[in-house]
Amino acid sequence: MIATALIGTGYWGPNLANAIVRTGKAGLVWLCDTDPANLAALARRYPQARTTEIAAEVFRDGAVDAVVLATPTVTHFELARLALTAGKHVLVEKPLTTRSDEAGSLVRLARSRDRILMVGHVFEYNAAIRAVDALIRSGELGEIYYMSFERTNLGPVRTDVSALWDLAAHDASIMCAFMSAAPVSVTASGRSYLNPGIEDVVFATFVFGNGAAAHIHASWLNPNKVRQITVVGSKKMAVCDDLDLRFPVRIYDKRVGLPPPSEITGTFLQHKTLVIDTGATLPVIQTQEPLLTELDDFFTSIAKNVRPRADGVSGWRVVRTIEAAVESIAQNSRTVSVDFAAGQI
Repeated sequence: MIATALIGTGYWGPNLANAIVRTGKAGLVWLCDTDPANLAALARRYPQARTTEIAAEVFRDGAVDAVVLATPTVTHFELARLALTAGKHVLVEKPLTTRSDEAGSLVRLARSRDRILMVGHVFEYNAAIRAVDALIRSGELGEIYYMSFERTNLGPVRTDVSALWDLAAHDASIMCAFMSAAPVSVTASGRSYLNPGIEDVVFATFVFGNGAAAHIHASWLNPNKVRQITVVGSKKMAVCDDLDLRFPVRIYDKRVGLPPPSEITGTFLQHKTLVIDTGATLPVIQTQEPLLTELDDFFTSIAKNVRPRADGVSGWRVVRTIEAAVESIAQNSRTVSVDFAAGQI
């Protein structure tokens, strides 16, 4: 069993604690939180775990193999750095950090200590997302033209990071996974209505090196809860709706093409496009619990010393992608290159 400590027992912490134990591969040996009430509430459910309000106590315990961080985003870098320095494997809730240079330094540190560094990009472990990813990789959708991501709801409103870091980070990880690459540029805009300087709604358009585009709409100030992704290819199109529990993925055999030259008459070639629509199919998706799958990947990676799906490099890539969108917003929606500084990882 992998001796595991959980630092951060608030909103997401109880879900992580439950998943850690349910994998059957790890034991929860420490609970840590600066809020005594949060700590005491979770400690009652896991009496076998020692408790502390001081993270350094966890890092000093040589019996601890792995640390799971579910703390405020601004604390991620320092806590992950201390954990890795102490020789622990680390899973950090997304985003890895809020600065790409810090994310890169964590990747290098983990590599130098031969430790697993993983990020909680939980939607990469969602069965429906993985089904769409498989469609893209198999070529069934053809050349990917563009992707559209909508992630909205009324709350929960955060005051430590914007909707870009909180919500759009999920979709940034998904689009990078779909394209097996990071975008090369972004144009973004956002508005702060509830808390000055913290965007409640964000619109961002990313462009990839192959010409594919991805648009993200993220907001916690919206009347409707939406979790929908549309992928448009040259052969087929796919829609992933995470709120549709029965049929989360729909594949549309729809495309636009030109008829054979022999069938073209007149002088209006530009109007002779052919719309092909043979309906939709609803593949059966074997439901899995994404968080449990994510934690299982973390512990399997530790046991076998292999790279997890959402590794530190993936986390660094997403941080730089969102960081560039932040730069675009700050520069009145100017197009910003998503460049990756040489030597960061």
